[in-house]
Amino acid sequence: MCTIHITPRCRRPARGQVFLKKLEVKGDSFSFTLPSRLFRLHPAPNPRVIYASDARTQGKVTGMRLLLPSSTDELITTAIWQVSVPDEAPFDVQHVIQWILPSPLASLMSDDTWLWPSVPGTPALSAGDWPVMDTDPSTLRRVRRRSFSIIDNRNRKGYITRRFQCFPLAPLPENRKYDSLPDLVLHPEQETIKCKEKHYSQPL
Repeated sequence: MCTIHITPRCRRPARGQVFLKKLEVKGDSFSFTLPSRLFRLHPAPNPRVIYASDARTQGKVTGMRLLLPSSTDELITTAIWQVSVPDEAPFDVQHVIQWILPSPLASLMSDDTWLWPSVPGTPALSAGDWPVMDTDPSTLRRVRRRSFSIIDNRNRKGYITRRFQCFPLAPLPENRKYDSLPDLVLHPEQETIKCKEKHYSQPL
């Protein structure tokens, strides 16, 4: 049994709001969609970056622990975010991540580089370097790390409407305590949680 710890992240426009509509997950022999009601949105330490976390969690906990239905050689997630900006109709953007998986798969894997152990075989990335969806054209210089691809598609007004990137999941030792790691696991076939859809926004 494998679980992954991932955190959908989106950098909201300077004047506007974002909302996670759903998260699609695909593997070799499975495909499922997690609806918005399973997530709570909250600001990262950088207030323009919004995290989507398991709605049952609170405090310092970020992201979700998701049970994979079966072993897989390929794993792709697609986060569908709705973006609202002044004087524009709301529009959807896609953040597609092809995850680079360890071999063999570990029982617990995470995209949170702050949690990665300093052991041989751990991907050579800096703490805090993780996948995030941008909507506005970035004004920051993008740091390219090894061969991890980022491909952006934009609409006529310059907004990024689809981002594809590759990013590794690193094994985490299960005998350690992680304050930011959810204790609860999301089971794709057991959607029992009910909560209101939530937005995080700044005044327009």
